[in-house]
Amino acid sequence: MRRSNILSLILLVGTVFAFYTVIGEFIDFYKLEGTIFKVKDCILPNPATTPCFYGAFGFLIALVWSVKLLKFENMKKKLHQKYLMRFLLAGSLFAWFNAGRGILDFYKVEDARFEGVVGCSGQLVTNPFTTACFIGATLFLLSFLYSLYIYYSNRKIN
Repeated sequence: MRRSNILSLILLVGTVFAFYTVIGEFIDFYKLEGTIFKVKDCILPNPATTPCFYGAFGFLIALVWSVKLLKFENMKKKLHQKYLMRFLLAGSLFAWFNAGRGILDFYKVEDARFEGVVGCSGQLVTNPFTTACFIGATLFLLSFLYSLYIYYSNRKIN
């Protein structure tokens, strides 16, 4: 399997996971609020205002970009590989900032391990390392590191 295909596969997993999570959040939100358009005075945060929502679209953009890269000519491919790598770095930083904030919030609350705290998506968090935010951040980091590997491998070959 070509390296670019593996990157697309990692991004596909991230995209499916993120949209599965966001759709579940929208369903839960709709059940509680009766609409998806309410953003103030909500029991749970509206999913369109959460980092997970934006991360899902980040994964989708990166996936489409990585698939298009497969058809580019050599020089154009190198340039776009560099841009995709930078995009994945930005996505990874965004995801880890939010995951890190959730981890810090979790450990600030006394007895959070036993009772849980409400995370950024409105779900009860009893372990910050099993949240969708942490898993998404890990997948973003993995895709960034793999794109970095592809970029530097291609620089050595040519």
